[in-house]
Amino acid sequence: MARRARRDDDEITVDELLKQTGATARPLTGGSLPPRAPVPEAMSPEERIEQRAREAAAAQQRAGTRIRWASAICGAVVVLGSVVVILVTTTGSPEREASPALMPLLPATTPSPVTSAKAPPSPTPIPTVMAGRQTSTPAKTTTSAPSSAAAPPAPCSVRFTVQDQWDDGFTAAVAITNKGTKAFSPWTLSWTFAAGQRVTHGWDGDYGQSGGRVTVNAADWNTTLAPGATVTTGFNGSIRGGNPAPGAFTLNGAACDAG
Repeated sequence: MARRARRDDDEITVDELLKQTGATARPLTGGSLPPRAPVPEAMSPEERIEQRAREAAAAQQRAGTRIRWASAICGAVVVLGSVVVILVTTTGSPEREASPALMPLLPATTPSPVTSAKAPPSPTPIPTVMAGRQTSTPAKTTTSAPSSAAAPPAPCSVRFTVQDQWDDGFTAAVAITNKGTKAFSPWTLSWTFAAGQRVTHGWDGDYGQSGGRVTVNAADWNTTLAPGATVTTGFNGSIRGGNPAPGAFTLNGAACDAG
């Protein structure tokens, strides 16, 4: 026991040795000793499952936040695009604003969709009476009996109205009235422009133009024009200067009165 006690007295610790020599302890790799991290305690299976559930819920919440932000940005882009489209489509010429749902203008060489309608004949020439030169010999005056073959009344009348006009264009409405006793089914209206006017868009009828002659065929919904009935069509046109009213209205080849 005495020997063991002496051996213990001879032993010296590292801290005492450092105090006696004044040296400083350093790690083998250099630098200061890092603080020792606490050793995590072992988790039970229930705690690990609960921790994984919390991590999954947090990830799902972050994903939901990203989706909401993306949806809000997409919605703002869609609204902005809609506003731009509305501004572009509503800012146009008076010609587009004045015209309702327009029907496409048929080319002059395109046959009419109404197969049973005949092409309008040339305008009926109006006979003129030339005044004879008066001579010294008085002309004989003869009394002629009234002609029994008087011209029948026109079976139709057309009222042409300019509703709006600007520098290089105009909008017009055309009302056709059946004054006869028979229906026009289908009907085809024609007239002649004398100042170079051109039809650009038409509605409630299929429009075509060759030179100054304009032809309007009945649409699918107004094919029949009954006796005493009136059908209305309209169009937008371009002008080069003046815009006089057209003449020589014909309906299925028959001359009409201009109302």
